[in-house]
Amino acid sequence: MNVAIVGGGLAGLVAAYDLTRAGVRTTVIERDSRLGGQIWSTCSNGFLIEHGAEGYATGRSAGHALCRELDMTGRLVSQLGTTSFELHDDRLTPAPPGRAAELVGIQANRADFGRGITSLVGGMGELIDALRAALSHRSDLRPGTPALSIEPQTTGWVIATAAGDTVRADAVVLAIPAAAASRLLAPLCRDAADTLAAFRVVSSVTVSLAFERSAVRHPLEGAGFVSAAGPEADGFRACTFASSQFPGRAAPGYLLLRAFFRPGPQCPLEAADARWVDFALNILRPALGIGGDPVGVWVTRWPDALPRYAPDHDAQVFAATRQVSRETAPLVLAGAAYRGAGVAGAIASARAAAQRILLAARA
Repeated sequence: MNVAIVGGGLAGLVAAYDLTRAGVRTTVIERDSRLGGQIWSTCSNGFLIEHGAEGYATGRSAGHALCRELDMTGRLVSQLGTTSFELHDDRLTPAPPGRAAELVGIQANRADFGRGITSLVGGMGELIDALRAALSHRSDLRPGTPALSIEPQTTGWVIATAAGDTVRADAVVLAIPAAAASRLLAPLCRDAADTLAAFRVVSSVTVSLAFERSAVRHPLEGAGFVSAAGPEADGFRACTFASSQFPGRAAPGYLLLRAFFRPGPQCPLEAADARWVDFALNILRPALGIGGDPVGVWVTRWPDALPRYAPDHDAQVFAATRQVSRETAPLVLAGAAYRGAGVAGAIASARAAAQRILLAARA
């Protein structure tokens, strides 16, 4: 049996990991040259920058379980400070547990309130590195290879890629955003494609700023602060005290902050990096008492990357999957767009997709 996995982000790699451990041959087709999707860590001049997810909720077992299977428990690190603040007119006030998640629109479980997040010593990118290493001799990994089309065959599927070749598979996992899945499925099933195309997503921009510690008056004791504007507002959303959350994020004598924005009319997604940096500094300077210029800046854009779930989201996912899948050659959806946001949601979705394919193969 061969399973084609379209999408080499966290969900696609986890699905491939589970399937290969069950003895299934897998081919992972990823559009970008980098695997990992919205998990992306880099190091620069002593700073560890998270461009995507900073960690996973400590109370969730999905992240812990995967790290344990990958023999990474010794690399796990818990958030040092969990206190959050709320920004009102350049003034920070302590926020009660759960308030920060509510203001930025994160669907958090009450059991997770106040527990913070868990990450890895070298950043969340270590998780992608470990999955890639586990798959390196067991799966055909094809980064930089966009999937152009999916066509049903008598007993399976054929995927055409931008590399000019085809991948034949007995089953397919679409571990890509709903809009991308909609485009691939449109020739097969218009109803499923229309359902996925209607899923709501928003864009995000993050600005990481490094400073000398002496340039910032605020003690930065805690997780960070959020805007009081509410979950649907455009503009500034939150700032994490990255170097206070986890050790090793900043060089000695320096600190690292990360500001989150939802692009809008005031500052569009495509605005130049310098404009985004100015936008961030205009918010952070008065709130944190910043008196100097940053010694390093990193701007990351995530267009249409954050799902927003409708009340009937689960029913829509079930309907779209049923409309396009076939008993003899299943096609399943995986990723945070379909089964809950964040790292834990992506992992749970991937493992459910792999299990469904394995059950179909045994039937």
